[in-house]
Amino acid sequence: MPQGLVKPANGILYAGQPVVTEYEVKTATSMYPGRLVITDTNEWNIKVATSGAATVLGVLDVEPGQLRTTLYDDGDQARVLSGDIVVLLTKDADLAITIGQKVIPANSGMVQVTGAADVNAVGYALQAAVAASATLLVKLTI
Repeated sequence: MPQGLVKPANGILYAGQPVVTEYEVKTATSMYPGRLVITDTNEWNIKVATSGAATVLGVLDVEPGQLRTTLYDDGDQARVLSGDIVVLLTKDADLAITIGQKVIPANSGMVQVTGAADVNAVGYALQAAVAASATLLVKLTI
């Protein structure tokens, strides 16, 4: 049995029982599974979270039968995961993330490090990540 955390091969959810809500993709730009999302033009339309967003709904799940690298299209129905879960997120091009650091939304629904008092934190890192666009497991707090 391997030691440490092993990232899911094609999934987003690593552990926990998520709250699953379906939304319609309004703006498909950068809408990849594993990206944080916010509302778009109304409460049932979503787009990727922007840097420092305070109203994150959750993280996009992988469409059934698709890969984690498959972009959602405008009008697609998308499952959004939230709750007391561990998920695979993508790091933005900011400073390195170390284990235990709080993370906040970055551009294109990715995550970046935050200060200890940041109220927009969506979780904390369970893995370290250095390279831009690296994936890491994050314990969500939304």
